[in-house]
Amino acid sequence: MKKAKVGLVGVTCQFESGGQRADELLRAAKAAIEAKSVEVALAPKVVWDSADAVDVADALKKEQIDALVIMDITWVLDSMKYVLVHELDVPVVFWGVPYTETFSIGCIQHFGSVLKAHGHEYEYVYGLPEDPQVVDHVAEVATAGRVIHAVSGMRLALAGPRQTWRVAGPQDMTNEEWEFSEKFGLTILHVEMSEIIGLADAISDKKADETLEELAPRTGKTLADKETMRHMAKVYLAVKQVKKRYSLDAMAAECYPDFSGLMNLPSSWLADEGFIVDTEGDIGHTAIMYMLNTAAGGGACALGEIGSIDAERNIFALAHEGSTAHSLAEDIDHVQISPSGDRGAFVGLPLRPMQDTTVMSIVGSRGKYQVLLQKGDVCQATHQEWVDGGEKLLALLHVEPKVYDFLNAVMAHGLDHHMVIKEGNYRKVMTLVIKYMHLAQLTVEA
Repeated sequence: MKKAKVGLVGVTCQFESGGQRADELLRAAKAAIEAKSVEVALAPKVVWDSADAVDVADALKKEQIDALVIMDITWVLDSMKYVLVHELDVPVVFWGVPYTETFSIGCIQHFGSVLKAHGHEYEYVYGLPEDPQVVDHVAEVATAGRVIHAVSGMRLALAGPRQTWRVAGPQDMTNEEWEFSEKFGLTILHVEMSEIIGLADAISDKKADETLEELAPRTGKTLADKETMRHMAKVYLAVKQVKKRYSLDAMAAECYPDFSGLMNLPSSWLADEGFIVDTEGDIGHTAIMYMLNTAAGGGACALGEIGSIDAERNIFALAHEGSTAHSLAEDIDHVQISPSGDRGAFVGLPLRPMQDTTVMSIVGSRGKYQVLLQKGDVCQATHQEWVDGGEKLLALLHVEPKVYDFLNAVMAHGLDHHMVIKEGNYRKVMTLVIKYMHLAQLTVEA
């Protein structure tokens, strides 16, 4: 995946003390940010007035930056920073420098109050480029900007006949789809399941068998018969054709009840190739998985729902008739492919132990969305626990609050049943994403 890219600008004023430090500070800041694996587009000049701000804005537009870092070298006029913030329209972090005579941090507080009054979010840091906390936070904002940039340009297919359902509207897109796409910036494309099935039926048995042989090292134990597996390979190849034809970044595909098992195994194979196929037509959580994978620079997420509660161990047993990536098992030998529906299959595996995870969920409508963002860890599941859980996806998720406190909170806030688990701590980055996108965040405190 592409690195996050920030525009770095120094703003100063000839009537204030400290402007002479600009070039030295910007050079050091650029080097420090790049050391965090973030690409830096340094402004072609220091901004001394609004004319300079216009020139810099024009230059940085061509760079397609994900975030903007404005270093306040001294106190400056609002109108200079307004040009940069307004024209570039990306997440912004203001950098204050620790020199009393510059009034740098006061200038950030002043302009920040203006932004807040107009409903704009921002972050700030204070210190010199050698301060690791300062540069770490800049990198987090850059990554958050990359996530927002990626999801706003995302093409997501809704596969299945749901788009033909209407209640009180004349269009074949629901109002929910319009609202969600406008809020997140992504584009939703409709693809009929008949298109995928038709493409799959046109693929030869020979091609399917060759594909199964290629996929065998990452497939696991197979309980489904040969014809079912051959059909799964054909659907997998058909989805890849659809992905290419529509230039897709992800897909939310209908499965239950008419297409049970049709997309599950192909989804698992594709997840380990970086392409998300959610198997319940769940656009919201498909977008969440895409955002988390962007924040992480790759990998796969697990999606599950609460199957049972163990209050004594303080864990939820999350399960799903699965489409989870095979790579999320501790070993490929722990992955099992079971038959499902008409010529379909689902993937069963115990999620491997994970010391730190980012847990997310989303719900909302009419432009107002609430996002759960929670710390968790995944405990080791025994083989018997997995068998008792139906030999599906099983994730023994531990969260910081007591399980019933957590459950009561998500129930009270009206969160839906799906939860996404991503290995690693991306909570700071996703908090920034939620903030800049004006979403509501729920984190249940211990």
